[in-house]
Amino acid sequence: MKKITISFFFIIISCSKSDKFNQEVDYIDDSISNQNWNDFIEYRQGNIPLIIISVHGGKLVPDWIKTRVCQDATVVTDLYTKEIALEIESNLKSMGYSPYIVLNRLHRKKLDLNRTLKKSNCGDMKTEAYWNLFHNQVDNFRNEIHNKFGTGLVIDIHGHSHKEQRIELGYLLSSSELRMDILKINSSNLKNESSVRNLLDNNLDNLKLSDLLSGEFSMGNLLTLKEHASVPSKDCIAPKEGELYFSGGYNTEVYGSKDNGSVDAVQVELNMNGIRDTEENRSVFSKNFADIIILFLRTYYVGDI
Repeated sequence: MKKITISFFFIIISCSKSDKFNQEVDYIDDSISNQNWNDFIEYRQGNIPLIIISVHGGKLVPDWIKTRVCQDATVVTDLYTKEIALEIESNLKSMGYSPYIVLNRLHRKKLDLNRTLKKSNCGDMKTEAYWNLFHNQVDNFRNEIHNKFGTGLVIDIHGHSHKEQRIELGYLLSSSELRMDILKINSSNLKNESSVRNLLDNNLDNLKLSDLLSGEFSMGNLLTLKEHASVPSKDCIAPKEGELYFSGGYNTEVYGSKDNGSVDAVQVELNMNGIRDTEENRSVFSKNFADIIILFLRTYYVGDI
């Protein structure tokens, strides 16, 4: 009799735990099915051939999306990058220009939108719909720019914590490739590997890759002239051996012109000191970069904007 009572009690507890688990699963399933993924994305149409992306500055951490804990999952936020993207947009609008905007509000520890779908979520496919929504929006804007302007530029804004406090501009070329002599840099091989291949293939000024990386009107040199040290640039053609450097990720590869299309891309990795660390520095940089973007677009893309 005693054994029967104990067994009966065990069954009640087990059923209670099972019911609680099922309720949690139902809660998660309902959250997904009822979720309006537009709550996590901010996007706006533009009137110039420029898309500004920010994917690692989001802060939303819904508990029904698993935190990414798989191997090689980076989960830190690129502090203030979303805010800087918005300030750049505001400065451009004050000059009469509206960039295309696609910003992510979801924290990176829940989803990394600078990765392939498979690598973005550590196997938690609940966010697949949002990954598709975000990237479809960028792709749609990219196609619209091609149809309206013929060519254009994607700027993907990030933040780094490397020892060398300078802006790192990524064109899908490694540090060692940037350190090559100018003949190799200007070879067709490196041009075809770069995220600005279309601009190099379609211009009237016989532009070479070295012009875009470290020439007088390269983005890096224009930033350096505004006292925002950058690499590559005229003053710093390449990182030294052993120095860390981000050359560009998934977004730069997919939305640039390496493989196809008429829209180029540059990954802009912002250092903390002097740029992201204070509200004043963020404001100064955003104003300077907005001016540089317009000059860069006029020089290489659409002269009459």
